[in-house]
Amino acid sequence: MADHVPGTPFRVLLVDNDEDVADIVVAILSDEGYSVEVVSDTSHESIAAAVGKQEPDCLLLDGEDGLQYGSSWAEAAYLADRERPIPTVMFTAHALDAREAHKEGSERAQAADFAAILKKPFGLDDLLEAVATACGNSEPFSQSSAGDRERTVALARRLREAGATDIRTSDRREWATFRAPESKDIGQLYWWQKAGVYIVGRYGDDARLAPVGRFFELDAALDAAMLAPA
Repeated sequence: MADHVPGTPFRVLLVDNDEDVADIVVAILSDEGYSVEVVSDTSHESIAAAVGKQEPDCLLLDGEDGLQYGSSWAEAAYLADRERPIPTVMFTAHALDAREAHKEGSERAQAADFAAILKKPFGLDDLLEAVATACGNSEPFSQSSAGDRERTVALARRLREAGATDIRTSDRREWATFRAPESKDIGQLYWWQKAGVYIVGRYGDDARLAPVGRFFELDAALDAAMLAPA
C-alpha cells in the first residue's frame, strides 16, 4: 500500500439519511481536517456513483432505514470487493446487527469486512478512532492529472490483454477507442467523472454511435465492451 500524500486531507463519505446526525458528523470530522461529503440516499446507485466520483478513503455506512441495517450489508460487501476497496465503518443504531458484525461469524459479516463498527448514539472519540482506523487501511487514490494518465495507461494495457486492437487513448483521463476481438466495430469507453460511471458504446459500419451501457466499475465496463455486437 502506498503512503498517503502528506498535506492532503483524507476523504470521508458519509451515507446517512438522518440530516441531524450527518450535520454533527460533518462538523466533527471537518474540524479534525477531513474532507467530508454526505449522501442521504442509501440506494446502490447513489452510493456507487458517489464512491466512483470521490474515491473516498473511508465510508461511514448507515442502515437502509430506521428498522434494520438491511441492504447496507450488501453495500458493504460491494465496497470491500471493488478493485480499489473502500474501508467501511458500520454506522448503526441496530444492536443485533452490530453484534453480528463484531462476531464476524456470519457469511454477510465476513463479506462486509468492516474496518470498524460505530454504534449510535456514538461518542466523539469513538467516531474519530473508527474513521482514523478505516482511513489508515485505505489505498491512496490520486485525483491529479498524473493519476488520470496512469489510469489511462492501465486501461490500454487491460484492453490489450483482453485482445483489443487499434487502441487509441488520451493523455488526460480514462478514454479509449479500440476494436474488440472478432468485431469490426469500433468500441469506445469513457469515464464520466460528474456522473461517476463508465460510458461504453460502439460505432458500426454506418459510423453512428450505439450506446452499450453505463457501468459503475471498470471490470463490468470492459466485459461489456469486449462482447461482440448482437
